[in-house]
Amino acid sequence: MLISVAAKAAGLPPECVAHGLRKAALRRLAEHGATSKEMQAVSGHKTLAEIERYTRQADQQRLAKAAIGSLPDKE
Repeated sequence: MLISVAAKAAGLPPECVAHGLRKAALRRLAEHGATSKEMQAVSGHKTLAEIERYTRQADQQRLAKAAIGSLPDKE
């Protein structure tokens, strides 16, 4: 089923276009630890470079959180 048809059937507003829905799904997958290959399988993108555009911010946030978490509570 086409994303646009599914969005309309779900009652989503017209501004919920396929690209935006796909981008939101990929961002959420990245935030929850999906691998680039997993995300590529979901999105159908042909190259990992396209996927990395979506994961860059999520990776930055995850790495920053991990770095801060590695600090000792007290020194």
